Amino acid sequence: MKKIVLSAASCYNKKYYINPNMEKNLPSQIKDEIKALVASMAEKLHCIFTLGFYENGNIYIETSSVENDFDFDEIGAKLETEKIKKEKAELLNSLNLWFKVTRNK
Repeated sequence: MKKIVLSAASCYNKKYYINPNMEKNLPSQIKDEIKALVASMAEKLHCIFTLGFYENGNIYIETSSVENDFDFDEIGAKLETEKIKKEKAELLNSLNLWFKVTRNK
């Protein structure tokens, strides 16, 4: 299934990305919350942290690392993403609805 990146951050090069095609339609408060979440998780988990949508509108969260990065804890990252899904459920549900509504325009 095709993935559409909403936002990503990397602890390796200290860069943050938000999809410019989606950014213009997002309220600034939501953009700020997404940026804080993605950037802080990239640093905390020592990874590239990505938040996006599948074609059907469901949200995905991915963590990845560069080759031979022994500081990256894949199991810990999976546990942390599950925690985020619970703690940020309202934000994620809102993004899911927003994506489905704006995508069909």
